[in-house]
Amino acid sequence: MERFIQVSLLSESKAWIQEGELQTNEMPRLVDILVADGSFLQYRINLERNKKEVTCSGNLEGTLSIACDRCGQPLKLDVNEEFTFKMVPETNLESQNGKEVLLEDEDLDIDFYQDDQIDWLGILEDQAILSLPIRNLCEEQGQSACEIPLNPQEIENLKTDNPFASLNYSGWKNN
Repeated sequence: MERFIQVSLLSESKAWIQEGELQTNEMPRLVDILVADGSFLQYRINLERNKKEVTCSGNLEGTLSIACDRCGQPLKLDVNEEFTFKMVPETNLESQNGKEVLLEDEDLDIDFYQDDQIDWLGILEDQAILSLPIRNLCEEQGQSACEIPLNPQEIENLKTDNPFASLNYSGWKNN
């Protein structure tokens, strides 16, 4: 499946629509985050062209297998994301001569394409990464709280390596 679409070949009167299922091996940046194979996402992406501006909209739905940041156990993350933004051709930054550009709120929903091509699979992978939570914890994904077992040696080390342990035996008495 071709991952690039040429903007000049998109019709201005009809949307380009693609639907299917993304497998983990089609998302190389996301595969580093996932802990198990078998993650998948159903997708639908629409591209509508108006001269050189392309409106991109779509949705991702499925399940990703990620690791808990605390205990490392695998978690199932349900994804149901909708997205909409505009794409415009990348401008030549050298023509701005180092001038500062003030961004408005609507500028934050704009992305850029290069050489008359849009990497639509890259867009889907970006949206999948943006759907991930900032931190992945068992209890925040509907599972019981993390249990991190310590072996007896680690517990003994915690007691002896504590820099405040000497205060416990300083002769102070509680009244």
